[in-house]
Amino acid sequence: MRYVALGDLVADCYYRNIGYEKELVKIDGGSSRFNVIANLASRGCKTAVISGCGTDLAGKIALHSLMKLNVDTSFVMRKREAKTRCYHLTVEGDKHVSTRTCPICGSKTWYEPIVSTEYCRKWTSPNDILILDGLKPENIPIITTFPNEKVLDIGRTKRLENLSNQDILNILQNKNIEILQLNETVEKYLMQRFNIKKDDLSALFKLLGAKFMIVTRGKEGADFVIENHIIHKSLIYCKTEIDDTGAGDAFFSMFIQKYYENDKKVTRPWVDSTFFLANKLTANVVSHLGARGHLYDGYYPEHIDNCICKRD
Repeated sequence: MRYVALGDLVADCYYRNIGYEKELVKIDGGSSRFNVIANLASRGCKTAVISGCGTDLAGKIALHSLMKLNVDTSFVMRKREAKTRCYHLTVEGDKHVSTRTCPICGSKTWYEPIVSTEYCRKWTSPNDILILDGLKPENIPIITTFPNEKVLDIGRTKRLENLSNQDILNILQNKNIEILQLNETVEKYLMQRFNIKKDDLSALFKLLGAKFMIVTRGKEGADFVIENHIIHKSLIYCKTEIDDTGAGDAFFSMFIQKYYENDKKVTRPWVDSTFFLANKLTANVVSHLGARGHLYDGYYPEHIDNCICKRD
């Protein structure tokens, strides 16, 4: 068994506001599903990515950031003529703004996908646990047609807005989704969409069809739902917050790992012990800049006269 993330690699570019200008201060691999993989790999789990990237600087960094954690990158398609997708995050304390356009030169940095669904299908093994984030178009055929067990984090409502209620149910119900993680914004949105009474997590859980559901609530902790049982946990560990990017991904990774190590059995003692570890991990994550700052130092550019878009 291995944990596998599918789709194009992404680089995260971090900026700080210096007066009226933005300064590029760090470049690293990014995207939620690959952040989960990075966390799992850092704890010795067997991981792989079936992916693609360019041979540009962003692609080199996104690829190397996984290789240094011993993620299997044998199935990463590299295209010399392709550009690697980039997010640009301006971080100020506990707030950050993410864009797909470079704030320095204004270039578009989100490109057409390099790898196809069929490429991913070719290299996916039946026992792979698929790590997925969101109901973006490239994820939907993977959720609905791949027979593998899957774990899914829906962290934004934007993609849901383009789907009908029946579309959402057709995608999620009975598709081997073992763990479904939502944040409180997505939870509230779905309850309104499906006319579910406020705070009736059991009804939402039954509707969406996952075997185990997590609802993260930031500094208020998290709720865990299995069958008709709801467990609420409050945060124990807190640290000075520098950047909360990637905290939810790290949290999710701990529950994924422990879920499979415990043969997919969810009990109150198991939730208690796993939450303790996940909370301790996320407290460490938010005390660093970047989603993977707690795993390694990252890449701090020096003497870059222009933005990453202008470099090979």
